Amino acid sequence: MPLSDIMVYQTDEGFVVEFGGEGEDRIAVTLREAPELTNDNAIAKAKAILSSALETVHGDSVRGKDAALLEEELNEGLEDSFPASDPVSVTVSSIPMRDPNAGH
Repeated sequence: MPLSDIMVYQTDEGFVVEFGGEGEDRIAVTLREAPELTNDNAIAKAKAILSSALETVHGDSVRGKDAALLEEELNEGLEDSFPASDPVSVTVSSIPMRDPNAGH
């Protein structure tokens, strides 16, 4: 949703920052009263909260990375898995059987 307007409302508990999009879609962030919170920095704090929330939801977001970093990570992954046709190494472990004559 591309943002077309931002509105800040002061309430008894702090501030509400509304991010508006095309049409009637809006996202609101409620900021609790804090000594350092002002009308001027409420928008920046609300944007930081939204970014943090989206990052938490999406984890290591691909959208937030630049193309060079993505390319580097892809190359590392390809190098780590090369050659993909290597056979799986088989390991045999033997578990000693209990001696049927022991303890009799």
